[in-house]
Amino acid sequence: MSSPVSAAALRGSRTAWAFGVLAVTWIAAILFADGFDSLSSFRYLVQTASFLGIVAVGQTLVVMMSGIDLSVSGVVALSAVVCAKVASGGGGGATGITVALALSALVGVVNAAGVIWLRVPPMVMTLATGTVLSGALLVYTDGSPSSAELRLLDSLANGRLLGVPWAFVLWLAVTAVAFWLLHLSRTGRYAFALGAGEDAARASGVPLASTALIAYTACALLAGVAGLVLLGFTGTSSLTMGNPYQLLSIASVVLGGTSILGGRGHLLGTVGGALLLTLLTALLTSWNLSEGVRQVVLGVLIIGLLLVYARERRT
Repeated sequence: MSSPVSAAALRGSRTAWAFGVLAVTWIAAILFADGFDSLSSFRYLVQTASFLGIVAVGQTLVVMMSGIDLSVSGVVALSAVVCAKVASGGGGGATGITVALALSALVGVVNAAGVIWLRVPPMVMTLATGTVLSGALLVYTDGSPSSAELRLLDSLANGRLLGVPWAFVLWLAVTAVAFWLLHLSRTGRYAFALGAGEDAARASGVPLASTALIAYTACALLAGVAGLVLLGFTGTSSLTMGNPYQLLSIASVVLGGTSILGGRGHLLGTVGGALLLTLLTALLTSWNLSEGVRQVVLGVLIIGLLLVYARERRT
């Protein structure tokens, strides 16, 4: 009789599953690939995972309320490009960072306005916003990359605190704030209620507009932060630098155990999902697999988990 109870509890702990699979994958990487058993490899893993992780934390806030943000890739590029352009144009690093984050937050406000007041489906609204951003950036830059060396961003992306990458420390700080917002605050309870059912949430007095505004603005703002850290990491901005993070941020949320339908999941699972995807990508790359094969493997993994979670939701 105890076995079914234990199995049910284990199935319910999706966060534990995410970190369990991460541990198994790490062991496999050490055993079957070169270079994964060193401290430097671990540092580089958590450093690069931080870029994805920051975007994925924001994506979790939106997905939890049964939304989705397909504009994050455009916001990552927007933030990096605008910051580099303003800074290199004489505006200074502080001005560039401020303008980049303000524009990122504005994108989130626009997404929320379209979803709540115009009643546009989140997938359509955010995809349209991302498309507009791509076109606007193409006009703004004329397709040319922009470079900028900002000491603050360089230290944040490449520096270390007691041997720990500053980018990882930033990710942990962002996760802590988002954890409080999602799991300990009233706004978080509203987001879970919206994910469980919008009609029921509205009947219960959940403030749909303010909850969506906070979630979408936070998601876009965090994508903007990731864009700035990426600018510090590479020293160069480009129109396509955010493209990988659109799919991977959603995949991190799903792999971490959050239902793509909303209302169920945990932010810490997203952390495990981002680390797992970064490790898996590095492992597949070390085996000299092509980009196409890597995308197939990741896509099959995501589809499989979506099918499992959809079945759980129906039952």
